[in-house]
Amino acid sequence: SGCEAGGTGTNREAGATAANTNAAARTEGKKPTVDEIRAVLAAHDKALNDKNLDAIMATFSTDPTTVMMGTGSEERWMGPQEVRSAYSEIIKDYDPGTLDAKCDCKTGGSDDDGQMAWLAASCDCKDSLKGKVRSYKLNITGTVAKQNEQWKFVSLHMSNAFQPPVSK
Repeated sequence: SGCEAGGTGTNREAGATAANTNAAARTEGKKPTVDEIRAVLAAHDKALNDKNLDAIMATFSTDPTTVMMGTGSEERWMGPQEVRSAYSEIIKDYDPGTLDAKCDCKTGGSDDDGQMAWLAASCDCKDSLKGKVRSYKLNITGTVAKQNEQWKFVSLHMSNAFQPPVSK
């Protein structure tokens, strides 16, 4: 799909002109590939499936302004302690090894300096707790930044996808 194709380009690159002739003289970071950005989400999802809080938190920046958000306005956690606390509740809702996310719409990009990147995905998820299976849809957006030469979430937003009414 068109959503899957998302690259690492920016609007500024699309309008490249003679004004960018000094680009080679700038000291820029290497722009990440979409796969590098998606790898952060994959590591997060694996840690979530394993119910491994330390591994989940390893995908997040230690910056105190790091934020995770859910669907409602009350679902906002700022800083590593609050984010960890939120995940300690989230992982109570399913058994380890049962989380399965199939994301059909994935895209991402990065800034020109290769220091910040973003991703978006729409996912069909299922998991189970004591044999009771649940299925749900999530929309996910995230921003990652370089911290100690590794990509880490500085913001992550996961919301339950709205099911639009069926028109007749």
